[in-house]
Amino acid sequence: MRMVTNDDTSADVDQATRVLVAENEVNRDLILEGMSEAETRRVRDELIPVYDEIGFHARQAWKSAPAVYDGHSLKILGHPVMEDWEDPYMAALAAVAASNGGQVLEVGFGLGISAGYIAQSPGITRHIIIEANADVAERARQFRDGIATHPTEVLEGLWEEVIDEVPDGSLDGILFDAYPLDQSEVMNQAHFAATAYRKLRPGGRFTYFSDEISGFRAEHFDALVAAGFAPGNIDFEIVNVTPPEDCQYWKSDTIIAPILTK
Repeated sequence: MRMVTNDDTSADVDQATRVLVAENEVNRDLILEGMSEAETRRVRDELIPVYDEIGFHARQAWKSAPAVYDGHSLKILGHPVMEDWEDPYMAALAAVAASNGGQVLEVGFGLGISAGYIAQSPGITRHIIIEANADVAERARQFRDGIATHPTEVLEGLWEEVIDEVPDGSLDGILFDAYPLDQSEVMNQAHFAATAYRKLRPGGRFTYFSDEISGFRAEHFDALVAAGFAPGNIDFEIVNVTPPEDCQYWKSDTIIAPILTK
């Protein structure tokens, strides 16, 4: 019998660490193959002028501003919050968030498309919806009372105001689709990632609206790792979409659905 010494254990740990680092570096390289610099510039060039032209208001103003629905879209303070061409994308995001069943958090109700898909998902024990805008939150409560098939709770307020009502480590899935309320949140999908990591159970899944065509940008991927997600637990799928020509916020026929596992 060979005795395992402290030196042996240290060597084993060092080797395991080297293997893990190598695997993570390979995964990062594979993930980042999809989003080219040209695509990044294209999306940035399409999005930034839209937000600059409309302009941002104080975050608190968003809460009481009228929500304007026309049957196909939602606008608040002139911003194109959501359009119904997103249906297949919302289905993909909802599938990720609901894949474990259990308790699912949805941040941003919008047109209620993803909420409808979560309602159809089996095994959900609790569906929590956070919505900042008062008019949209009222629609979420109507969904809760008339359409939801699982126990559903609506928390009204900016997500940073109400998120602590959700205990840390309690969620099996999160879908984050809150509209950017200032310039720092434009093409910065990872700003909720650390909060998501804290709220998820081990094995929980996090997904969100991503302004990326075919893969993660390097700074986006690295921000997800900094938030706590292991590189090997960061993945995505490409979803085909058909936005109309006059859509202000998306011009491509694909968009990625992130799949992050704690």
